[in-house]
Amino acid sequence: MKTKIGIDVRPLAYGMTGNSRYLAEVLKVILPKYKNKEFYFLSHKPLHPVFNDLIYPNVHLVIESKPIPGPIYLNLILPKRLKQNKIDVFWGTIQMLPFFKLPIPSYVNYHDLNFISAPETMAKWNYWQHKLLSPVTLKNADKIFCLSKNTKEEIIEFRPKYKDKCIVVYPGVAKTKTNLSALTVKFPKDFFLTVGTLEPRKNINRLVDAFINFKKNHPKDKHSLLIMGRKGWGEEGDILYQKLNDPITKSTGIHFIENPNENTLALAFKNCKAFFFPSLHEGFGLPLLEAMLEGKRCVASDIPVFKEILSEKCDLYVPAKDTSAWTNAFQILSGPTKDRVPKFPSQMWTWQETAKKIEEVLFL
Repeated sequence: MKTKIGIDVRPLAYGMTGNSRYLAEVLKVILPKYKNKEFYFLSHKPLHPVFNDLIYPNVHLVIESKPIPGPIYLNLILPKRLKQNKIDVFWGTIQMLPFFKLPIPSYVNYHDLNFISAPETMAKWNYWQHKLLSPVTLKNADKIFCLSKNTKEEIIEFRPKYKDKCIVVYPGVAKTKTNLSALTVKFPKDFFLTVGTLEPRKNINRLVDAFINFKKNHPKDKHSLLIMGRKGWGEEGDILYQKLNDPITKSTGIHFIENPNENTLALAFKNCKAFFFPSLHEGFGLPLLEAMLEGKRCVASDIPVFKEILSEKCDLYVPAKDTSAWTNAFQILSGPTKDRVPKFPSQMWTWQETAKKIEEVLFL
């Protein structure tokens, strides 16, 4: 009999995000490689069309007919689906496992411990869900895939006894094939780029204010700020969303592209002057890899996890909550364009290597 692997693919229901990109890229490596195994995609909502290319012959969709709230689905519905389909192994991809330990080997991705390190960046319901269920998930997991060394250290500090369960599995990065003729939006001529969901943790509102200040101080400057992402929650989701679509904001050179497709996103990284990433907290920071792969310099928040990624020789670290420092960073990067030196070691950051570490656990 073929081994049946159940995967929580709920990240794939929401379009392109950091979580969904990580999962999709790993699946692109694993699915065609293991044709002798059956993969069951479990979700409370249909997959976003952008991920239709993941439906290989050895993939079975187990999608609910009606959307179900995440916590209810995870704890009441998903265990039933695993049992009904006689799943042998389960992979939880959004750092949550059911409250009651599953009777099969269960592994979980862990991106961060925001509820401890950055609770102010979380919606209240999400904060309490993680605060209450994270200890249970860490206990119930047979292995924990940590997105970074920083995440692993946070988990060990929180629950030292689970140290041996933790494995660092960095994301990879690969160049996306682009098609300029298929581009349906127009980029500014000279632009800085940032990407991310409009939510408090991403700190994009502060970056917008900093750019507006920069343009006030340098009214003849021709640079633009291109923001690509989707509407999130909180003030960043509502007020900032309105702000980005306001003609007054647009007049300062700020452009917002909502829910960009893969081609648009890749072309933006390829054509930007520099990449800005102002997050207050991250489990890793995959967009930094994508920018570096295109030879772009990066300006990022001065937080521990970014020290695992960037190079002090050509990138800038900025105190995350210091608006004036971000303003100054725009001024610095508005000078002559400089390539990355030394070049980004892309051979060290591949999705094949990411998938290999996950395979070694899933297919024991």
